[in-house]
Amino acid sequence: MKPWILGGVSAAALITIPCAGWSLTAQEAWQSWQDAAQSYGQELTNDGEAMMDGKLTVRGVAMSTDMEGTRLDMRVEELVFAEQGDGSVMITMSETIPVTASGVDPDSGEELDVSLMIEQSGLAMTASDADGGTDFAYDAPSLMMKIADMKIDDEAFPMVLEVALTDTSGTYSVGSGAGTPVESAFEAAGVDLKMDVADPEGTGKMVFTANMEGLTTSSLAQGFNDLDPEDMARMLNQGFAVEGGGKYGPVNFDMAFEEDGTSMLATGSLTGGGVGITMNGDGISYEIGYEGLDLKLSGSEIPMPQVTAKADVLSTSFAFPVLVSEAVSPFAFRVAIEGLQVGEEIWSMIDPAAVLPRDPASLIVDMAGTGRWMMDIFDEEAMMALDDAQAPGEVETVEVKELKLAIGGAELTGNGAFTLDNTDLQTFDGMPRPEGTANLRLLGGNGLLDKLTQMGLVPQDQVMMVRMMSGMLAKPGSQPDELLSEITIDANGQVLINGAPLPF
Repeated sequence: MKPWILGGVSAAALITIPCAGWSLTAQEAWQSWQDAAQSYGQELTNDGEAMMDGKLTVRGVAMSTDMEGTRLDMRVEELVFAEQGDGSVMITMSETIPVTASGVDPDSGEELDVSLMIEQSGLAMTASDADGGTDFAYDAPSLMMKIADMKIDDEAFPMVLEVALTDTSGTYSVGSGAGTPVESAFEAAGVDLKMDVADPEGTGKMVFTANMEGLTTSSLAQGFNDLDPEDMARMLNQGFAVEGGGKYGPVNFDMAFEEDGTSMLATGSLTGGGVGITMNGDGISYEIGYEGLDLKLSGSEIPMPQVTAKADVLSTSFAFPVLVSEAVSPFAFRVAIEGLQVGEEIWSMIDPAAVLPRDPASLIVDMAGTGRWMMDIFDEEAMMALDDAQAPGEVETVEVKELKLAIGGAELTGNGAFTLDNTDLQTFDGMPRPEGTANLRLLGGNGLLDKLTQMGLVPQDQVMMVRMMSGMLAKPGSQPDELLSEITIDANGQVLINGAPLPF
């Protein structure tokens, strides 16, 4: 369904993005609209134009886009460009805008046909000069996109999907000349989502609803005048770049699922979250985070009234280069689960005697390093042709900036840094030879082991083996129940634990 996700985004974007190059007269504004549409690979036609008293009315505006096997068509019955007498142009359009999308799903081979309807009430746009470029501002009390009809292989697919936004406003800023950046910002006081899907070949049914407050987004893009997704490396080398992100406030959601007599219900909330992405010739970076998750699950297959879970933070981020280069470039990766708690209904199953503390669990892995690509990672055929002995790139350095695992009253922390010798693939059996040091600290590990033994999760005859291994790989710290381990790999590939050779 990936093309449809992209197609839906494009459908919404067609309302606003092509408008971002308006000049100071109505006719120039309309011409800029057409030029912008063409620069995005869209075909644009109309049924006629009429100019009177500084107002240009364009009827039957049809826009179409072909994108990776998906065709998107949209029709605006009337566009009005009205000169305001102060050098700006006011633009209004029909309140109902039909959109159709059709194509073949590349994974399943199914033919998909979707009819959408965009409804807006009171949408008003204004364009004005900005040092040779154009500033554009708009607002709308309400904006809705919903599926009117959906077919798969010419068979009706019962699906309701509605996205409604309230109190929306936004701005665009476009410089003069081809290839200049386009900046945008968008706000919506509220977003409501409703999805109702039924399996046409079975009894499955799912209903999902969600509402969000305080949505804000921003973006910056350049190089769209030479858009060619089939040759992404060339585009990036020639200056193509995008960056954008969004934040939102409180979210509430509900999901109900039924099939063949089974059911599941999920309800939850977030206090906020956000997402950000940047892509240019230097690399790609992405981050997503959720805050204040509160989740409740119940259903016929869950052997208790409900299951609950909470988390303070759930986040993932990464950054890495994307182009072939002889020089190394930085990369980074971070995942964090902080303040994770499960309800007493789960604890009562695995620890009814309350042996383990109910402290929130956390996991943080924060890594960075440098490396290089030796082949074009956007070349799918070349990447698929790689065998197990080949690698598309090399890693030169790796640093563990932070490692943290806290669970059951114990906490493991660590950090370290290594340099990799990619010319030595013999010492570590096909892997580049590392050289460097890592430091680990375990606090409360023996206490956790005792509790797990008391609960019967660790057999008594294995406890001695675990303690012997910890004695060989770690040394006591200055605090009670503290173990320290310094792991070093020297220039000869020898592994040292706290200064002594690895004992096995």
